[in-house]
Amino acid sequence: MNMRPLHGIQVLDVSSFLAGPVAAMQLGDMGAAVIKIEPPGGDLARGWSPFLNGEGRYFLGWNRNKRGMVLDLTKPESREVLHELVRRSDVLIENFRLGVTKRLGMDYETLREINPRLIYASSTAFGSRGPDAARPGYDPVLQCLGGVAHLNARHNGGTPAIASVAVSDFQAAMQIVMGVCAALYHRERTGEGQKIETSLLQAVMAVQSHHFVEGLDCEQDGGLGIFPYQLFPTSDSLIFIAAGTDKFWRLLCEALGEAELGRDPRYSTNGQRVAHADELRERLGPLLVARSTAEWQNLLITAGVPCGAVQTHKEFFADRQVIAMGQDLVVEHPGAGRLRMSGMTVDFEKTPGTLGRAAPRLGEHTREILEELGLKMDILSSKETS
Repeated sequence: MNMRPLHGIQVLDVSSFLAGPVAAMQLGDMGAAVIKIEPPGGDLARGWSPFLNGEGRYFLGWNRNKRGMVLDLTKPESREVLHELVRRSDVLIENFRLGVTKRLGMDYETLREINPRLIYASSTAFGSRGPDAARPGYDPVLQCLGGVAHLNARHNGGTPAIASVAVSDFQAAMQIVMGVCAALYHRERTGEGQKIETSLLQAVMAVQSHHFVEGLDCEQDGGLGIFPYQLFPTSDSLIFIAAGTDKFWRLLCEALGEAELGRDPRYSTNGQRVAHADELRERLGPLLVARSTAEWQNLLITAGVPCGAVQTHKEFFADRQVIAMGQDLVVEHPGAGRLRMSGMTVDFEKTPGTLGRAAPRLGEHTREILEELGLKMDILSSKETS
């Protein structure tokens, strides 16, 4: 059996909701031994519906490949257990608001004295410095402030809209994973641990880096966007056509039976097409509503034009390519039974990741982990371990 990339690395996940847990899950997918530490009431994401036999689907989707234990870090005995775990761990991930980790005895300054090799990954909404460092925030807040909602107005009849996918949270998770792996590489060379930080503010800018390029010595020219790069009505539903290059534009026009339009010098570049987008939509619209989405998708794929029908998650889960890519895995959960889940996000030739376990039930492995530490169950109160 091939050893996974992060075999031998232990991660303490003391985070909640999305960015931190997803980052820890990704590290677990790559072979790290992840322990999720929750307060007695559990990660608040456990309470988000819908539920599968009482287990929150959001939590199940963000916390696989982890063992779970309960610690009430407001109590000295639980902090002692955490410190013992820190001595034996490589990475800790947290996303508390500023000042909370100090009160709980798990700030970086405290933990690096216990384990100087520790990689301490911190994620906040607005960062750890500046006038808004203590400001609370979730992904939709940063989508609004960061321009995402404003940008979505182009596809929502002029009204700003929030993307349903938590773009800044998921990007922050990727930045945590990237930072942890880079810090582990640095530690491999020097023996030094370190603190790494990211934020939803940095993440929402990272996913839109092209929009934040501003010329200081010249003016911008040309319209914003790509055309055609949008949803179009068909006879029965919608299809997204992404003819984002001059070549794809010509191929699209040929597939529509309008080869001359594709050769028209007035529309030969994307800038020209953006400038004439309204008139081109009027030209393309009647052609596209003449056939169904399925017909157009087959024709355009055959012609080599990027496109896609609007589908539900369930429909996509049954897609032949999803199955061929091994993105439809099944895992057993002690409470919810068999669960279908999306697969690994990175394929390693030599050290492939695996779906080893479902998300833990609250406190499921508390006893097991305490025994590994050589500690008795009664070190914690019954409330903490129930």
